[in-house]
Amino acid sequence: MTIKFSFLCAALLCGATASASDSVAFYGVMDVGISVDQGGVAGTSTRVTSGMATQSRWGFRGSEDLGQGMSVFFVIEGGIHADNGTSTQNNTLFGRTSIVGLRGRYGAISAGLQDTPLFTTLNVVVDPLRSGVVRANNLMPPTGFRAPNSVLYRSADIDGFSGDLMYSAGEVAGNNAAGRAFGGSFGYSRGPLAARIAYHRKNNDSATVTGTDPARNLLFGANYDFGVARMHFGYEVNKGRNSAPLNNGAAVFGGPAPIASTDSRDLLLGASLPFGASTVVLTYVRMDDRTLRNQDAQQLGAAYMYAFSKRSDVYASYGVIHNHNGAAYTEGNSEEPGTGNRQFAMGLRHRF
Repeated sequence: MTIKFSFLCAALLCGATASASDSVAFYGVMDVGISVDQGGVAGTSTRVTSGMATQSRWGFRGSEDLGQGMSVFFVIEGGIHADNGTSTQNNTLFGRTSIVGLRGRYGAISAGLQDTPLFTTLNVVVDPLRSGVVRANNLMPPTGFRAPNSVLYRSADIDGFSGDLMYSAGEVAGNNAAGRAFGGSFGYSRGPLAARIAYHRKNNDSATVTGTDPARNLLFGANYDFGVARMHFGYEVNKGRNSAPLNNGAAVFGGPAPIASTDSRDLLLGASLPFGASTVVLTYVRMDDRTLRNQDAQQLGAAYMYAFSKRSDVYASYGVIHNHNGAAYTEGNSEEPGTGNRQFAMGLRHRF
């Protein structure tokens, strides 16, 4: 349940003043279950773990009405390993989102740590499992899930069309290009159809290394609701170093450590089928490695969700990856990279 606090309460606690129309909301997700990974050289791994379908998280969001259609807003959000209480994203407090922004009739602009337009397209439009169990980004991870030190503009919706642009500063002294990233997306969403194209480019230079090949990702995705099923499609082109970072860089199947592709194509096909309180999701993802190693992979996945209410549900899933020519992709989920090419998961998820 979302809990709203008026800024009058904040005034009593912090000595601030604000109008009663301004508010802060506390929200989050707790997702805990059991994961069974198989196929790795270390053998079967059975764990009580967190955030498989949706990463466990907590956060605050709020806004202030400035009048004449303008408002200031903020979001701070951190990931939680709910099975042991520690923070995710390298043990940061608010490692998922930390932004402040201004919203008006022409859209919104925000600054801080936030999702890239490419990841938003993959997560919202393309992947029916929204980067959770049997997630698409086991085989098609974006160059950057989130961009720190970034500025993002999102346009207003105009007859179903919208776009966004992002710039992320590398903040390397003496070299403004090093580490910087930029990207954007443009799409249409109205009625049963949602379609979007997104681009992301990140400079791989550092303070000591220059002239590197940048990472580039171009993603087109769409979904359409036929009533009996919502069908999903995605196609991505990845070029350059770090354009397709590995979900797991360890040699979990033996042999040498895997090497990430620098030239690849990804395809996703998915279907979400609702049956009352139940939903069945089926996905297929193909990673086509265009380098000389030709380390292709395919993932097949199925998930079942049963909703007790709008905020609480249980789920079960199974995914398998078929690796070729020494590829070493693993079945991961929203919080973990996985330890094998097969994974069964079941859990309980509650949103508040």
